[in-house]
Order: sequence, then C-alpha cells, then structure tokens
Amino acid sequence: MKIQTSRYGQTRTVTNNGHGVFTIEGEARYTRAGMSEDNTQIGYFDPEGGPFISVGSDYGFGVINEIRIEPSGKKDHFKIRVEVV
Repeated sequence: MKIQTSRYGQTRTVTNNGHGVFTIEGEARYTRAGMSEDNTQIGYFDPEGGPFISVGSDYGFGVINEIRIEPSGKKDHFKIRVEVV
C-alpha cells in the first residue's frame, strides 16, 4: 500500500491487488470522469485535488490500460480500480 496526498491535503491510498490491478481510493466530495474517444471505456478520472488519472499515463506502477469506478460505500469517498500493462 502506498499513501499519496492530493494538492488539498487529502489522502489517496494506492493498493496493489496483484496481476497488474491497483485500487486507488480516498476522500473527495467531487469527482469527474470522461469516456475515451470511441466511448467504449472510461478515459479519465479526476477527484478533487487530484491526481488526474488517465488511460495511457504512467503513475509509477505501470501504464494505465483501464479504469473502473467502484462503489466505496462511504460518503464523500471515491474508489477506482486501474489495470496496468
């Protein structure tokens, strides 16, 4: 598990689930997401304070190939799963 901090001081937890799959979660009242150009998958996810996470970018644990938004079960909290190559 790796802890990162958003530009607003919010904690972002990155967990390696194995086999190139990582979970990124943390506090955020607002998030936004957008589709890829061909509208077949999520192209980016951006929680308030960052980080801006996009397909094709490398965040130190591999190039992101896929982003999935998952329910966190908590108020003002996000959880995404990313697959890397």
